[in-house]
Amino acid sequence: MIIILWRVFATLSALLVVAGFVVAVMLENLIMIDMPITKADHAIVLDGNNQRLLRAKELLDQGLVTDIYVSNGEPAHPDEIERIVAELGYVAPDRTGIKIEILKKLGVAPEKIIVFGQGSLTTRDEAKALAMQLNGQMPRLTLVTTNYHSRRALEIFERALPGVSIQVTCPGGCVAPVAWWKDPSIAAQFILEFVKHIYFRLGLSVA
Repeated sequence: MIIILWRVFATLSALLVVAGFVVAVMLENLIMIDMPITKADHAIVLDGNNQRLLRAKELLDQGLVTDIYVSNGEPAHPDEIERIVAELGYVAPDRTGIKIEILKKLGVAPEKIIVFGQGSLTTRDEAKALAMQLNGQMPRLTLVTTNYHSRRALEIFERALPGVSIQVTCPGGCVAPVAWWKDPSIAAQFILEFVKHIYFRLGLSVA
């Protein structure tokens, strides 16, 4: 009996190792999508990493978009700590305002910058907010996000905006760095995104 249990344990362990290896090898394709970019109407800059603003400016300069939509990811309701900080006289910077100022510093005309959403906390919130703002319009969109977030972001926006032409781009391309698994912080980020992708596939709420 002990020998049988040991064999079962050894087999399951081997299968887990193989499965882990396969996932690691395929992880880039599972969470990222790199596509050629064609001309669109709007660049949609998702909240998170301000490097995305630089990519949006590149698209504008190249004539691949006519304007830049900036996600308003400011929390709609400040929490208790933020209220205490405000009472102490410290004012937290307006992250959306900073993004607008960065774009203006880069030379983007104010009329080319459009803010959408109000306190969007997740990619789904951003997609719903943009759908509401477009109000039935069917423009061509270029999402601007980060490599590890590209595939899920594209699928979320496609679900929220059925029939709308949507493509995705990233600073430096929607591809993984060479030997990314050697960097613990990048590897952890990729694995977390893989878990989020599973939750998304299961229809569960995820950022």
